[in-house]
Amino acid sequence: MILPSLAAVLAMSAGARAPAPDAESDAFAAAFTLKKVGKSAEAAAAFEAIVKTYPASARIGEALVEAGVGWFGVGRDKQVFHRSTPDSDKAFDTALKLFARVATDRPDDPSAGRAQYMRGSTHLFQGDLAGAEADYGRVLEKFSNDTKYVAKSLERRAAVRRHLLQSDLALADLQRYQKDFPKGEESKAVAQYIQFVSMFEKPAPPLEAEAWIQGGPLSLESLRGKVVGVYFFATWCENCAKEQSFVLDIEQRYAPAGLALVGVLDHSRGQTADSVRAYLASNKIGFAAMMDRGRTTPAYHGSTIPDLVLIDKTGKTRWHDNPANLADYTIETLLGEDATPLSPSKPK
Repeated sequence: MILPSLAAVLAMSAGARAPAPDAESDAFAAAFTLKKVGKSAEAAAAFEAIVKTYPASARIGEALVEAGVGWFGVGRDKQVFHRSTPDSDKAFDTALKLFARVATDRPDDPSAGRAQYMRGSTHLFQGDLAGAEADYGRVLEKFSNDTKYVAKSLERRAAVRRHLLQSDLALADLQRYQKDFPKGEESKAVAQYIQFVSMFEKPAPPLEAEAWIQGGPLSLESLRGKVVGVYFFATWCENCAKEQSFVLDIEQRYAPAGLALVGVLDHSRGQTADSVRAYLASNKIGFAAMMDRGRTTPAYHGSTIPDLVLIDKTGKTRWHDNPANLADYTIETLLGEDATPLSPSKPK
């Protein structure tokens, strides 16, 4: 079967003659093809065309949610350093309206739980942590029969609560996930996050360096009064390279306010003190960096890279995750814990 083009799908909503009986299925197939190849804007337009063309369809909720997912993808693409821009917020706000047309207006639709979950994810990427926490909570309260998105919402709400530095609440969500969904698709990640959270509010393990490549020697004791970011990465790591500009931006933005980054590398894949030193110089990485003697990484339960641990001014571990997941609220709260607490709402 030949799938209709995007133009054909859009034409359906512009007054074209009545579609053939199987045209709706073909339109969905064409729209999903656009989604599959990462054409978020085109997929959003195709699903919106389906909504206009088939307003009485049994799949209208699905089409609305998929249109929202397309706009969500557009918003992600328009972010800079994982932060929202006016263009990304415009796309995210469009997605939120589409999700609300299902989660709020069609609560009995099979896609309603997913729509509510996506509202939480949209607010999360906008930096609206309070909104995200509430949205994920609504999935648990109102769509408890949708076990797939209840599980996802538990894991995501735990992440939001880690961003909010609510360790006890985050741990409760993670433990509930383990109890209710022991074989869930996020079970491995949940087990790792439980390890991370178990270290929160406790003194951070020492930095046991084999050698300091630059900026040292340092100890956590010598850095008291600063927020310390222990950054685990490697010269050969492609994902580390993808996040390098973001990590350097974090240092540039927050070092004047009291952030101290410490890089931790090891001898994996032939890394040596000399090769690391050359890498740091060629990539203009100026923060302190050490070679791990094989004790620091396991002490922090590090198993993947890139990885970032935030230690507060008193030397306690407070946050741990991929640096790409770091919310401004989290680091700014740690930097200003003696000041007026920040609002976890969407930045203005």
